[in-house]
Amino acid sequence: MIDKLAMLNPFARLADEEAAARAARAGAVGAWLTGVGSVIGAALIFFRFDTYLAKMREAALANSAGQDPAVTQAVLATMGPTMAWATIGFTVLIALVYLWLGLVQWRRLTRIIPLLMLLFAAYGLLTTALGFASGQAAAGLVPPAQMAFSVLLSTIALLCFIAGARGGFRLHALRKAS
Repeated sequence: MIDKLAMLNPFARLADEEAAARAARAGAVGAWLTGVGSVIGAALIFFRFDTYLAKMREAALANSAGQDPAVTQAVLATMGPTMAWATIGFTVLIALVYLWLGLVQWRRLTRIIPLLMLLFAAYGLLTTALGFASGQAAAGLVPPAQMAFSVLLSTIALLCFIAGARGGFRLHALRKAS
């Protein structure tokens, strides 16, 4: 087990094709982790549906201070169950895409999929960190325990994507050399 976790070390040497393939497969694991995290997020919205809607409206009211009351009412009118269901549906759709990309990465051991996922994961963690720094992280919609779990999962996935990109590039170089 520890041998397999060594692939997550971004400075580990990928000496042969087998090590590079294991590292490339880590990118698939990262995609699956991200997909599972998205499904968990959608499930939490579903199970806390009324609370989610109330927090969404509360955040909209807090952000509308100093605006025209008609604009505030229009914004609040759009924040109904349809918007929450759309959020759940979009999140599940994104999760399915991540799960599919993980399957493709596992079978084909590409370098592009983990590289793109690495960029998305880095962007997500950066925006989360900036949200914490500005005091507006998830606008109070997400409980702190869920946010901590999400950041932990995203960090592990980021390490998987780094390993996957490294493995994919190393495999490409080894195959090109032979």
